[in-house]
Amino acid sequence: MELIIKIYAEILGTLLRNITGKLYTEDQIKRITSGATGKYLKEFFPKPQDEQDAAIRVESARIHIEAAGTIIRDMQEDLEVQDRRLSELMEKVEEKKKLADRYQTLADTNKEAFEAFRIEMENALRKELTEQAEKGKRIRQVISFLFWVLTLILGAALGTYFKEIIAWLGIA
Repeated sequence: MELIIKIYAEILGTLLRNITGKLYTEDQIKRITSGATGKYLKEFFPKPQDEQDAAIRVESARIHIEAAGTIIRDMQEDLEVQDRRLSELMEKVEEKKKLADRYQTLADTNKEAFEAFRIEMENALRKELTEQAEKGKRIRQVISFLFWVLTLILGAALGTYFKEIIAWLGIA
């Protein structure tokens, strides 16, 4: 109900300002509104152009201030998000740094033990490879000797009977 009364009063005020503004000049409006009772009637008369321009500028400034406030709030939110991300990143970096320091300490303490282990593994591997090489050495030597003798005999036979083989193949 109150809303309807406000709307009615605004419509009536606007209608009266338009009607009375057309009936009186600026000087007449100033004289009427300057009196004791005129203070109460002032809202029913149209505003002078300077006051209207000032009201428009004030409204424009209010809109710009609201827009600037919105932009500033958005920037603050973005900065807060970035601050949280940077804090998380710093925590991760600190964790990685602590982990790297721990591994470095382990590497430094285990360096001597690892060196001894490496030497022992090299010796064991060398011994195992030597044993495996010795295991089939005689058989490989005998087979290698037989292939050498066979190649020697085939080469001698080829050299001796080279002309007969060429003639038999019919190449020359």
